Amino acid sequence: MEKNQILGDGGAARHRRRRLAVLVAGGVVALVLAGVAAMQPTDTWVRAREAVGRIMEAVRALGAGWFFAAFALLPAVGFPVSVFVLAAGPLFAPVIGLPAVLALAGVSMAVSMTLSYGLSRYLLRPWVERLLAFLGYVIPSVPAGKRRMFVFLVRVTPGPPYVFQSFLLGLAKVPFSTYLGISWPTATANIVLVIVFGDALMNGRGGVALAAVAGVVVVVFSIRALRRRAAAKAVADEAGGA
Repeated sequence: MEKNQILGDGGAARHRRRRLAVLVAGGVVALVLAGVAAMQPTDTWVRAREAVGRIMEAVRALGAGWFFAAFALLPAVGFPVSVFVLAAGPLFAPVIGLPAVLALAGVSMAVSMTLSYGLSRYLLRPWVERLLAFLGYVIPSVPAGKRRMFVFLVRVTPGPPYVFQSFLLGLAKVPFSTYLGISWPTATANIVLVIVFGDALMNGRGGVALAAVAGVVVVVFSIRALRRRAAAKAVADEAGGA
């Protein structure tokens, strides 16, 4: 299943233009912010660090239960999952320990994926179909023998946000066991490494942070290799069936 089959020909072109525009805008914003940051006095950074510390203490005081409940619920309806992934380690590893944070993050991802699937396949299907059609995504018909590969390719294809990936898979009527059995480990592998990296960085453990970054790089390149192999296999299968 190629990317253009998910986005459609026109959708793929629009996606490329949007992606280029986002990259250019992001680069400009990053340069402006870097310039502004470079001009700030040391006191500004001290106050900013203190403010971040106060915010973290306030969130931590609410308890891990509230945080991970939000982690499970909000990404299912479009809130960026990266916010929770980046914050989980620094906020709660000092309180409940890193292994517990990783376990709760994994459970939160499983719940979030389950909710997104239920919303898109059953509860809100007509509205989700219209939303994805408006954004240029095509709901493909997936043969039973290609569902596992389809789920994997959707999850590792750069571009579509996490919640749109989940909605697309639900609308494509992929069986739930296939959906969760492939989606969850694929997403959780990256999430675990990012949480470990954030916690190590906040606690000055440079070696662990570098190891986590190396792990992310290995996962990214492994996924790219698997995606290319899967795409080549799909093309070969289509050619053989023609």
